[in-house]
Amino acid sequence: MQISNTPQQVHDTGEAVPVPKVLKERLVSWATIICKEYDFGNIIIQELKTADYNIYITVFNITKPVKLYVCWEKPTVALQYTREGEIICRLNNRDKVLLEASRYHLFYLTNGSYSLHPPCGISESMHIEIGPAYLKDLLSAHTPLQKMMQNLYDANTTGGVLFPARMNGKVKNILHEIYQSNKTGHSLYLEMKAHIYRLLSAYDEEITLTHYLDSIQASKTAKTILAVKHYIIEYPHIHECSLDSLAKRFTISPSALKVNFKKQCDISLGDFVQQQCILKALQLVLLDIDAIRDIALQLGYTDVSNFSRAFRNYMGCSPNEMRLYPERYKNGV
Repeated sequence: MQISNTPQQVHDTGEAVPVPKVLKERLVSWATIICKEYDFGNIIIQELKTADYNIYITVFNITKPVKLYVCWEKPTVALQYTREGEIICRLNNRDKVLLEASRYHLFYLTNGSYSLHPPCGISESMHIEIGPAYLKDLLSAHTPLQKMMQNLYDANTTGGVLFPARMNGKVKNILHEIYQSNKTGHSLYLEMKAHIYRLLSAYDEEITLTHYLDSIQASKTAKTILAVKHYIIEYPHIHECSLDSLAKRFTISPSALKVNFKKQCDISLGDFVQQQCILKALQLVLLDIDAIRDIALQLGYTDVSNFSRAFRNYMGCSPNEMRLYPERYKNGV
């Protein structure tokens, strides 16, 4: 991604300067930093580039109205979050999208330039580009995401955007963890990779819940299954998310829950619960704050050896191995 004040990136008039003191508090520890000064203000781009994904945090300090141009050299799928301000962008020189802090978006962007209109004052946006190889791995391992991505491509084969999703507490917490990360090297790579999966899943869950529940055709059972799925993602726990416990909580028979969950979600309830528990465990292990035993207890495993066995079966290594030697961990989410 490149940002310029001219459609032709080579004619960008910005001059590289140190980050102004007033903006230094917005810097993260894990990104490279580029700060440019223009006659209309400053632009700071913080970036983390890997083979599987790129993360960009852009801070605008605008003193007068300006039209900017964002350029992508190849088609990409990107998640976009606005931390502060309201930014107007135009896709394909026609589709106007308001990027605001209460909503976030999933884009399919073709190569080329897109116009951007940041407001006067300070605004900040993060966008995460997901590489084709990692996206393919995600879609192969997690069936529910396949439908979401197909909807994105179908929405506009020349570049487009899906429905904006609410910036709920869960997403805010994930973004906070991204901003506050102090990891480096391979540990940082794995941590951000796990966060990206969580953000995609949260987006899929939010738009599914919002638009599916609003549909008149949505049956009571279908609504219940979506609510169950949402609960498991929010509060993964092998005992509290057992078939009987969930059936009781959501007032549905265990047999109906079992059959309809598999039919609607393309995965058995038990497998989905374990998947979400291990994904949460992965996040906690990468954060390297809690002991492995404490992580196991948080997810309902009273026997840490059973937890380690489940983790190994799903991730290909034990939690201790992944924490001690993250560079050996090659089959992350």
